[in-house]
Amino acid sequence: MRGHLCPDWTGRLGNVMFQYASLFGIAKRNDMVLAIHEDDEITSVFDNLFAIRLKNKSICEHAQTWVEREPCLYDEVAANVPANRNVKHVSLLQSWKYFSHVEQAIRAQFTFKKEVETKCHKMLKDTIIEWNSNPTNIHVDKLQVVGIHVRRGDYLDEGKIAYGYQTASAEYINKSMNYFRAKFRNVLFLAFTAYYWKDLLWREKYVVGGDVVRMRPVSPEVDMCVLSKCNHSIITVGSFGWWAAWLANGTAIYYKNVAKHNSSFRNDFSADMTDYFYPGWIGF
Repeated sequence: MRGHLCPDWTGRLGNVMFQYASLFGIAKRNDMVLAIHEDDEITSVFDNLFAIRLKNKSICEHAQTWVEREPCLYDEVAANVPANRNVKHVSLLQSWKYFSHVEQAIRAQFTFKKEVETKCHKMLKDTIIEWNSNPTNIHVDKLQVVGIHVRRGDYLDEGKIAYGYQTASAEYINKSMNYFRAKFRNVLFLAFTAYYWKDLLWREKYVVGGDVVRMRPVSPEVDMCVLSKCNHSIITVGSFGWWAAWLANGTAIYYKNVAKHNSSFRNDFSADMTDYFYPGWIGF
């Protein structure tokens, strides 16, 4: 009998995407059936999920629980679940290694719903047209659009700072932007952050230049869709930016000092953190 593998959804969109992708990879590896509920949040964002959609939750509610060792490293035990049982994975599973063998299938599944795509394409098109119509901007030839995602917000909570969370500095943002300015003749940065006044003010002060458009947040799925359509990516901290860069699939720069040295948070990662950061990404 093929067992069912169920998620125990935790967190917002980026976290949910990690759980789905990793569980899909684990299910494939163990010849299991990935099962979600038809009303789960992820079904309202993506149109092409391969998991079966249950009308009731009895299978998953009565499943055996399975846990990971740490959330941001690859755990062989977490990947090897009892294939002939129904299992609920109570884990974040934030490592690309859980789904590296099914990457193309994940990319096929993480296609946004039509209404999200429509808003996303209009937002991107209107932004580029408006920016290019500014007399101070040169004529755009082979424009390279770089998405920037700045997350601060809850990372500045006392408890998270004590645990070891760190936010990206203005120097990191400036260095990352200058990398692309040196690499491409014509570049436009689309800078996203949360709709929170402190984050918006920080972006206003530090993400600057005539080649920068500070984007108005719409919704997590629309914002991520726009970031995913960019040619390249600059991300700071958190799973939302991680997935935006992974979906964009261009040159990606990430903030490598996300966890304070010798902190509890640093212990959530592998020794070199390569279980979490995707191969080929550039750490500054």
